[in-house]
Amino acid sequence: MEQAKAKWAPYAKKYEIHEETYQLQAMVDAEDAGDSDNITVEGIRKQMHVTEMKLQGTVDFSGVETEMTVPSPHDPEGIAVTVYKPETCADNPAILVYFHGGGLVWGSRESVAATVKVIAMDSGSIVVNASYRLLPNTQAPCAPFEDGVTVTRWVMASKTAVGGTESSKVGVGGDSSGGHLSACVTNEVTGLDFQVLVYPVADTSLSQPSCKEFENIPYLDMNTLRWIFEQSLANIPGHETDPRYNPMARTNTELSPPALLVLAELDPLLGCGLDYAEKLRTAGVPVQCEILRGVPHDVFISRTAMPVMSAKSFSLVAGFLKQFHGGKP
Repeated sequence: MEQAKAKWAPYAKKYEIHEETYQLQAMVDAEDAGDSDNITVEGIRKQMHVTEMKLQGTVDFSGVETEMTVPSPHDPEGIAVTVYKPETCADNPAILVYFHGGGLVWGSRESVAATVKVIAMDSGSIVVNASYRLLPNTQAPCAPFEDGVTVTRWVMASKTAVGGTESSKVGVGGDSSGGHLSACVTNEVTGLDFQVLVYPVADTSLSQPSCKEFENIPYLDMNTLRWIFEQSLANIPGHETDPRYNPMARTNTELSPPALLVLAELDPLLGCGLDYAEKLRTAGVPVQCEILRGVPHDVFISRTAMPVMSAKSFSLVAGFLKQFHGGKP
């Protein structure tokens, strides 16, 4: 723990670091395989899977869990999703299509299973935990975005098939790159009722002051973000100016559904989240933007290392989703 506090000492001069931030840092450091100069995509996928599973812990789900396959024009095998309908499900529940984080490079439905179970049970919503093809993918450099749109359109047309009603409200959401995907989906898919963006990559230019301030932060520093972008977005020409891949580039923002943004104060992505929230507000979109103080990226999924602050973030999400039960706006 002392080593973790030492790493955060430079930021403790300006910010009140939450005690759970040190717990998260210590846990992640213990899982770090080192040799970051020789990291590979496969290596980080294996390492992050182990880490993220430990950060989330396990959850006993009270309800019905169903495996389904979404037909896709981009993949003959379709897109696998897991649908969670909790015992606490509202009579006319909201339906959330959830996309996992991982920089578009790692992560899976399994790596956020505990997260979506808690969302479903706490909010009484149906949650569709969606997989998507990861990057880099030389044959399909836009694969995650294609899959995100495909799954969302299918869910909107299949509300009763996933356990909802014809009048159920449907929205998208996710953490980190999952929030990024969600925001991009709202640019392509009209008629969505809400979006839940948890510390999203809302601007692929990474030009906000927070990126400079937290350049060398102990958790998710800019070197890591740059490596992630080299594996993913760098292979999409013009991604910074194309709203299919960069939420801040969109021009039809007024069509975006009501949004909840949950941001971490000690995160290079804080600034782009705030900028996107303001972009939505300026376009007349209802926005609830919450900043979790004293904590870094990944607070949402870190139920074991950050039980208090993670629970706070889940409470915000559950409260927001409950507004969309019963077919009410």
